[in-house]
Amino acid sequence: LAEALQVNRELASRDELTGLINRRAMQDLMGLEHRRSVRSGRPMLLAQLDIDHFKPINDTHGHATGDRALQAFASTVRDSVRDTDVLARWGGEEFVLMLSDTQPEDARELLERIRRAVAAMAIPHATGTLHMTVSMGLALHLPGDTVEHTLERADQALYTAKALGRNRVVVAPSGHRPAAVHSGTNARA
Repeated sequence: LAEALQVNRELASRDELTGLINRRAMQDLMGLEHRRSVRSGRPMLLAQLDIDHFKPINDTHGHATGDRALQAFASTVRDSVRDTDVLARWGGEEFVLMLSDTQPEDARELLERIRRAVAAMAIPHATGTLHMTVSMGLALHLPGDTVEHTLERADQALYTAKALGRNRVVVAPSGHRPAAVHSGTNARA
């Protein structure tokens, strides 16, 4: 019975396709890390990652190829981060990365390495090879902020990355919310 309960807990906290923790589990971990950060004064950074032009991958190559692309993306990012960094599937082709005890410049360098690793991926499919890029927004969790506010700032930085042409990392300014930058009707597509 204990083993069955553990399996159920694992299933409830993991994304079945990628094996990453899911949004609910990540929210719990971010709350815990927020409390640690406040208590210790160590930095916490949150990054929102969004695969560029993902919908056409599913529409053109099918959902099976899209699923393989998501799995390859998750594996590539996991292989690029430290064991203490936490990557979660946030929804669809969106992911959140939590970096603890990391300086902002080091986090930006890590995200640039991830960006290059994703751009170098080659995913075979029925008619050739698929290549992807990723846009990312990074925000430092500021004293007195809620996790939700830090995520909003990372999300606005992600929108800026998309509006500036995608396949890039944008760092949210510290201390205030950047103005939303949208191009067209769906800046993230």
